[in-house]
Amino acid sequence: MTGSARPLAPGTWVEGKWTHRRWRIRGVLGTGANGIVYAVERDDGLPGAMKVCETAGQVAFEWSLLNLVRGPGSPFPAPQQIDDSNRAGARFFYVMERISGKPLDKVWPALAPATRKQVMICIVEGLAKLHATGHAFCDVKPQNVLVQEASGEVRFVDPGGVTPFGKAVRQFTPTTDGAFFGLCDRRAGAAYDVFAVALMAVSLDAPSPANLYDLPPEKRREWLLRAVADQVDGAWRPVWNRVLRREIRDADALRAAIAEVRVKVEQARAGQRDWTAAFMWASVASAVITTACAWALYLRII
Repeated sequence: MTGSARPLAPGTWVEGKWTHRRWRIRGVLGTGANGIVYAVERDDGLPGAMKVCETAGQVAFEWSLLNLVRGPGSPFPAPQQIDDSNRAGARFFYVMERISGKPLDKVWPALAPATRKQVMICIVEGLAKLHATGHAFCDVKPQNVLVQEASGEVRFVDPGGVTPFGKAVRQFTPTTDGAFFGLCDRRAGAAYDVFAVALMAVSLDAPSPANLYDLPPEKRREWLLRAVADQVDGAWRPVWNRVLRREIRDADALRAAIAEVRVKVEQARAGQRDWTAAFMWASVASAVITTACAWALYLRII
């Protein structure tokens, strides 16, 4: 369905077979391996995000997951409604909270060092909450992490890859997949997500070479280690090296390591002046002028 069906056009109404609620399609938010996500508006004006899947089983699994991790502070969207419809292209769907923000890779270059650290901590804390339910996110990648630039708040989107611990990973992205680099097997667990966070962080500073997919796992790993050594911010290098050496295996340990990272002090923004030095020199000049005037008056008097 996701690979061949044409997305529903903006303005299309989808009516629930069981709830008889109606949602108006506003546009496509994203297309994944197991469904299309639309921006929608319910007939009472409530905004949402509608996930359309090929089967009722896929919808039921993701819906149950969102309910499992719902509540204050949940990194995932809050569930709103689940239903079927007779509309071609939207037979099985659920509706969730529509999350604002921008993908991590879009905001990362503009984030101050301290904000980058806070964002990474929020990502790991969100994963820790998910891991407490016995599930791994698995498809950790910048496009699935939305960041509010003003507040630094982090939310996750696309729970389609979430997998119970011990099961084969259902959905992944090669450049953030530990198995792709020969670091681990492709089985859901806390360690799998920890590897993914490290790989995602490296990818934000060191874009993958064009031939990466053509290399065997050992050569990919060699490139990865060189990228960490040569291109990653030195403050973060020890953390990601510890992950790659399998010294950090769960979200709580990763959070503790990130908390110890000493980031650089934010520099003044472009176009803004640091007035501290100017004020100091102005004060010195004023004192010199005042002293000179005093001597001039004194000499005239004499």
